[in-house]
Amino acid sequence: MQYFIALCLALIMTSASALEAVEVSNLESGYSLNDHVEFAVDELGEFTPEQLMSADQEWNVHNKETLSFGYTSFAYWLRFKVTNSTAQDISHLLEIAYPVLDDVRMYIYDADANLITLHQLGDKIPFTLRQVQHRHFVVPLDVAGNQEQIWLLRIETSSAMQIPMTIWPEREFFIQDQSRLMGLGLYYGIMFIMVLYNLFVFLSVREENYLYYVFYVASMAGFLASLQGLSFQYVWPTATSWNDSAIIVMLSGVVFFTCIFTKNFLALGDGHKILIRLFSMVIILSGAIALSVNIVPYHILIKVLIGLAVFGISLVIYTGILRWSQGFNAARYFTIAWSSMLLGGAILALNKFNIIPRNTFTENAVQLGSALEVILLSFALADRLNQEKRERFDAQITALNSERVASTAQAEALEQERCARTAQEKALVHEREAREAQAQALEIQRRANDTLENKVRERTNELESANQKLAELSTTDALTGVRNRRFFDQVFQREFNRAYREREQLSILMLDIDHFKAVNDDYGHQVGDEALRVVAGVLLEVIHRTTDLTARYGGEEFVVVLPNTDVDGAFKVAEKIRQRISEQLLDADGTKFSLTVSIGIMGDAPSSGDNVDHWLKEADDALYLAKEGGRNKVLLASVCTKKATE
Repeated sequence: MQYFIALCLALIMTSASALEAVEVSNLESGYSLNDHVEFAVDELGEFTPEQLMSADQEWNVHNKETLSFGYTSFAYWLRFKVTNSTAQDISHLLEIAYPVLDDVRMYIYDADANLITLHQLGDKIPFTLRQVQHRHFVVPLDVAGNQEQIWLLRIETSSAMQIPMTIWPEREFFIQDQSRLMGLGLYYGIMFIMVLYNLFVFLSVREENYLYYVFYVASMAGFLASLQGLSFQYVWPTATSWNDSAIIVMLSGVVFFTCIFTKNFLALGDGHKILIRLFSMVIILSGAIALSVNIVPYHILIKVLIGLAVFGISLVIYTGILRWSQGFNAARYFTIAWSSMLLGGAILALNKFNIIPRNTFTENAVQLGSALEVILLSFALADRLNQEKRERFDAQITALNSERVASTAQAEALEQERCARTAQEKALVHEREAREAQAQALEIQRRANDTLENKVRERTNELESANQKLAELSTTDALTGVRNRRFFDQVFQREFNRAYREREQLSILMLDIDHFKAVNDDYGHQVGDEALRVVAGVLLEVIHRTTDLTARYGGEEFVVVLPNTDVDGAFKVAEKIRQRISEQLLDADGTKFSLTVSIGIMGDAPSSGDNVDHWLKEADDALYLAKEGGRNKVLLASVCTKKATE
């Protein structure tokens, strides 16, 4: 009895701790694995996959919102199961959306604990060796019908241990990735424009603040591009040792140039000696961190640097508020801009230290804050220049007023001097009128420029429309109005690849007008051309799906591509075409005659050994068999006939 009770308790505990499998046959797009993952901490780096696959290994249940463990020197092992309860093989993609992990190893086992395959990833491995060329870690997740797999992951990194894992259908993954790339392109476009704009302003006015601002924006863009894996993908895909260092160097550059820019922009003088010393300290420390990137371990530097960055930005905000309260008007935009940056940086730091959860907002907080900040800082720089101009102008007005008061006091004794000053005032009036005239001339010039820009824009639109029409004409057969051979070759290759990739049916019809040479010989080439147009018109009338393609293949031959259509459906379409063409009557100088066509069909789901040339040959062979068998027939290719018989 005691043995029975112990056995029941053991079964209950085993079922309670059993790993819940993920059913891949009905997953929604971007399905998160957070609720299906168990983990084990390998503090000494001694665990082996065989040890972890044993029944004696204890696993921890993950109960947080995201897979995040902060900065740690330990290796982490993760485990989850996937199952396919259907009879059809399923292919998805597994994405780990944190591209700065150093070492990621994925062991895939079947239900009997036999190793199927091993994927080794990480930013210490050249980017070109990745199976899926993507900034994140992406691997195929293929599960055969009625099969179960166990995924065992070992992850070790000097950066934050964040492991956001999701499963995607391949098509949905690349669709949503386009939206993400659009957002990234918008952000880096803003940063690039700001760099160019302020660089041109610096070259024009020689104001050094613009140069420091350019270096700051470039460092910020480089830091985020490295953190998001874009630099590793597009800039240095083989520089694995530099990839981690780039994050430290770029973030150090952000802090370094921010402090220099702030000191100069807010005009800190002798009354702010403590602030100047603090800024100098941050500048020296950030420079030292950048120089020691190959000496001190990454995980130590990044923690120190994040703390220094938060302190530096806080110091910048405090200085901006102080100068604003002291009446320095340019500090308004400056303070608001850096407040958004401070908020974004603080959110990112809390995210990396695992204090707040990892999600789309916390991962992109710095990106959003920095985009708003660089725009507002451009306003601040412009306002600073305007303020300096106003101060110079006010100083001139004050000097003139003082001079006028002194002249009035001495008016009786210095009549000649008063007259001279009166003349001077008239000269100032003339100068003001000249300035107004100049302003009017500039306004006229601006309007003329606007008119010219509108005309250029209209002409550009006309040229784009003409180019589009020309491109369409270059892919259209001039005689029949259907697509030509070149367009067919492009579309058929694309549809063939898509059908192979998605395992879908694809059919192709190749038809030839029977006795067409006799039509030309008996009635003339003009009637022959009319016959070609009649056949093309019937094809366009019968083939009406937007995904289908009708094209003239050459001479009296036409070809039809039917995506997502098996041979039975293709045969029905071909019979309809044959009957409709035979019903058409042509008139040759009062002589009525009809046409017939022979049609060959090739259709199937493309396999690994197939290619477009083979399919065209099969369809062409079927066409000529139809001609040799008496014409006005529809025949399937030998491959299709054999499969239908089987």
